Amino acid sequence: MTIEQTGPAPEQGEPEKKNDPAPEQTVSDDEKKGSVPYARFAEVVNQRKAAEETLKDVVEGMVNDLPEEYRALVPDLAPADKVAWIKAARDAGLFNKQSAPAAPELDTKRPGGKAPADLSKLNATQLLSAGYK
Repeated sequence: MTIEQTGPAPEQGEPEKKNDPAPEQTVSDDEKKGSVPYARFAEVVNQRKAAEETLKDVVEGMVNDLPEEYRALVPDLAPADKVAWIKAARDAGLFNKQSAPAAPELDTKRPGGKAPADLSKLNATQLLSAGYK
């Protein structure tokens, strides 16, 4: 009597494996819970990519609207964070151009249209009397 073995002999402690022609198909947990089909998933991913591209274009436009000397101040952040940063910086007045300091206001009590009187030809008594007017 001869026993034919088709494969290697199983080692001790290892159960013998059966070669089933068709394994049983089981329903996974995702299918039981009603997972999203791949087509819907791909559609949502494409919509998200389109929204991110639009947001990037909006951020680029906001940066281009800033004065050129301030563009280097904008940090390299995610587009949504960059929009929030630019908005906060505008509200704080960071991008407002500061003009030259304004001339001090004129004293409204002094007449501005009159030419100053020539006091060089007056004597001491006339100078004193002109100072008390």
